[in-house]
Amino acid sequence: MLLTMRCAPLFWRRCMKPKISKNVRKVQCTKSPVREIMDLASPEFFRRTRLAPDTVISFSGGWVNHESPAELRAAYAEIARDAGRFHACGAYSPTIGTPECRAAIAEYERHLFGSDMAICQHNIAIGANSTQLTASLMQIMLNPGDKLLLPDPAYCNYPAQAAAIQGVEIVRFPVLDAARWRYVADEKADQFAAFIRTQKPKMILLCAPDNPTSQVPSTRFVKATLDAAVDVGAFLVIDFAYKEIVWGGQYPEYFAWGPADNFVTVHSNSKWCRGLGRRLGWVEGPPDIIEALEATQAASILCPDTLHQMALADYIKTGIATDSIKPYIAQMARRYELAATRTVQAVRNYLKMPCLEPQGGLYTVVRTGIESSTFARVALEKAGVVVVPGWGFGDTLKDAIRLSYGPLVNDLEKIDVGLQRLGAALTNK
Repeated sequence: MLLTMRCAPLFWRRCMKPKISKNVRKVQCTKSPVREIMDLASPEFFRRTRLAPDTVISFSGGWVNHESPAELRAAYAEIARDAGRFHACGAYSPTIGTPECRAAIAEYERHLFGSDMAICQHNIAIGANSTQLTASLMQIMLNPGDKLLLPDPAYCNYPAQAAAIQGVEIVRFPVLDAARWRYVADEKADQFAAFIRTQKPKMILLCAPDNPTSQVPSTRFVKATLDAAVDVGAFLVIDFAYKEIVWGGQYPEYFAWGPADNFVTVHSNSKWCRGLGRRLGWVEGPPDIIEALEATQAASILCPDTLHQMALADYIKTGIATDSIKPYIAQMARRYELAATRTVQAVRNYLKMPCLEPQGGLYTVVRTGIESSTFARVALEKAGVVVVPGWGFGDTLKDAIRLSYGPLVNDLEKIDVGLQRLGAALTNK
């Protein structure tokens, strides 16, 4: 009897195992180009194909590799040395961030992008990171039956985030001419605005500079989009994760726009000051969006990291006072511009395939003329080169790949070595 009673609960659990939600199962079953490339670059795949991991050159990483500001590192060190402040950083912060850090971020935005920028700490909600904040904005803005408008191509994570919200329809508008391999968003500004007025999406999500194309939409395009969003009662959200990584000597006008009822932006310190693992992001929006984020974050992340907020606020104050932020960002952007130029030239020399010239960001997209997953597998098996298949970014990249020069900014020679090796493998094949 004792044995039977002990076994019965285990048997019962096997028969009545609960199922996870349909929304999460949908996300799990959705094919991801990032997941695909991680599988291809796994140790098991290397063993199977007899690839030596130390010879593999990767163009897949969407991360930066320059040094963080010395003043930021000093801010962390100073907090660690001060027993009182270190104790304080172990406490909960307010749900949407400390007033000090929110005020410092507002001052940073005005300092870098426009002294007349209409923003204050009350327009800012700090979160765990820009990925979490984008997902939270989708939950706040979208109801079942609403439409989310994405350009094609667009960052591959957006559809996966939207898939977690039941009943949301994703609509796309092509901004890449796949036949001529040209970014045509600016040429199609009026068409895009008309598309918005016809489709009436609830949320329009752009990225500037864009992932995966590294193009920077013009102010005319963004203004036309915002005007149409106002007409149909939509939110225009711009993901500014790469906002500081642009070249040409001048930021577009809309980089200095403050938040409005229909205009919300998402930001991160992960790229410009290499805080990839020191996760912190923020949203700039009107009061109702900030209040909604406060409510949703209280039930999810509870509060952002206090140490990172303290260090970032200290660094911004010091950087503005000593005028070191602008030179640091200019030098950082220049390094990625050199890496971008090197990548484009290597694509033309060794692959002889069309690619876009980046205007910022960390990427270029290359038209291969071969189904992207197939090309990525051949690149790794035959050349030991990791690339990201383009299909997950939209239909316009189904026969294309994304190359990232971000991780190779300190090792530009590898850009030539990797693409020369890939070009030779393709020729031999």
